[in-house]
Amino acid sequence: MQEDKTVFDKDEALKMLEGEEEFLKELAGIFINDAPEHMSEIEEAVNCRNSEALVTSAHKLKGSAANFGKNITTDIAFKLETMGRENNLDGAEEVYGTLVKNIERLVNALKEFVE
Repeated sequence: MQEDKTVFDKDEALKMLEGEEEFLKELAGIFINDAPEHMSEIEEAVNCRNSEALVTSAHKLKGSAANFGKNITTDIAFKLETMGRENNLDGAEEVYGTLVKNIERLVNALKEFVE
């Protein structure tokens, strides 16, 4: 995984939202609140080796994270979604571990942005 990839691309996110910074802050707040639930759904799917649940939960997280520009979290969630879709969960625990680190970085960046 690329550690140097953007965590939160504020400029791109604002461009997608036509400069609506308050709306972006609202979305950030929702994401911060919903991230733990998304992560526990993904963790459970990985632990239970449930490909179908992994596709659904990773897709939800990917969609939510995409509001914050191109970022590493969407890439990792997409990788997990693809693993589930292909019913090949070899290495899913490792990918999930990378996701945990990056979701923390994204949430921290968003908390800073919202303040």
